[in-house]
Amino acid sequence: DDSAGHAGRLYDRLEREFPDIRVFMDVERIAAGDDFTRVIDQTLRTCEVCLVVIGKRWLSTADTFGRRRLDKADDWVRLEIGAALTRGVRVIPLLVDAASLPPPEALPPELARLSSLQAHPVHHLSFHQDVGVLIGRLRGAIDARRERLAQSAGLAAGTVRVHPQDQLDYVWIPAGEFQMGRVAHDQLVDERYDDEKPRHPVRLTRGFWLARGPITVAAYKRFTLAAGLSMPPAPKHNPGWSKLDHPITNVTWAQARAYCAWVGGRLPTEAQWEYAARGGHAERSYPWGDTIAPTDANYIDNPAWDGTTSPVGHFAPNGFNLVDMVGNVWEWIADWYDPEVYQSRSPREPTEDPEVYVDTLHKRVVRGAAWGSIPVEMRISNRGFFTPADAVRDFGFRCLVDEIPASPDLP
Repeated sequence: DDSAGHAGRLYDRLEREFPDIRVFMDVERIAAGDDFTRVIDQTLRTCEVCLVVIGKRWLSTADTFGRRRLDKADDWVRLEIGAALTRGVRVIPLLVDAASLPPPEALPPELARLSSLQAHPVHHLSFHQDVGVLIGRLRGAIDARRERLAQSAGLAAGTVRVHPQDQLDYVWIPAGEFQMGRVAHDQLVDERYDDEKPRHPVRLTRGFWLARGPITVAAYKRFTLAAGLSMPPAPKHNPGWSKLDHPITNVTWAQARAYCAWVGGRLPTEAQWEYAARGGHAERSYPWGDTIAPTDANYIDNPAWDGTTSPVGHFAPNGFNLVDMVGNVWEWIADWYDPEVYQSRSPREPTEDPEVYVDTLHKRVVRGAAWGSIPVEMRISNRGFFTPADAVRDFGFRCLVDEIPASPDLP
């Protein structure tokens, strides 16, 4: 592509200007033999800004067989930008030598939001001046983000803020360690749940904001209107999606991820979800204790709801001020399902920020159980799994964001 030379010059300049920050350029930093999908995703975990260098031939660049590269699901540029948008990373398109932002219809669906982002022009004849302006923007963005993250790190667990995009409550979950997996005194458990073993230490190195409850019908309607999408088919228990304060259901994993990208976030990992669900109480089978009753959650033994969803927040919150972490609806999780992944982790040294990237069974994890679940499925450590392309009447989701965007409505 005609932008390659500009990318190299930009990389050299950024390394000089930001000596204390790791500047990552995919073609320079991915070693031979590395899994580039995993390297890119791990890099974006801590990425503060992602620059997308777009030249005039960026859209039409083809492989040796004449296929447009962006149309290939495994194209590293497509994967990189998609992961950045999904993870809520600040993305800045750089338009080289009068290139234009591509229209959304010319992009893969997961990249369509790129067309609505404010771009920065870079011209060959004014390269140093244009990059100087860009560096000023980057310094401001990085400093502001770090200040917001520092302020969040000092918050008490369970602090609630309203996200200005979807108008839902998000709860601050601080960094920390916990024991992941089945507690020793869990009852009613048989070999079907052996994927919860062995219990092992996990360390989450960064705090995060998690939606206080499953995403509601009202919030998902706002998303579909903003994105020009249709609502999923309404289930019998919520005809016409009339119950706006109930969880949205009948969404695929990709639809859940797209919503989270809309709010600048992503789906939580299994580790993040379980840490949040435990609410600071490491030895409990359920968020509230070791036994379950109809007053605790919406599950199969609760006649009040008779096989339907309940309003989000109808039941008491857990120790982190989160609601409906078990029961009501299953929740889509970021990880691929691996029944043996716990066995690969150290029983003594904490595994930091684990996430399963490898697709072995073509299933994504779901957590939390639902209104039709039996008590053993309602335990925090229970691991469900399902085909990500399927939309199910008792499957919903909640989103995780690294920061709550500034809003005049926020304190």
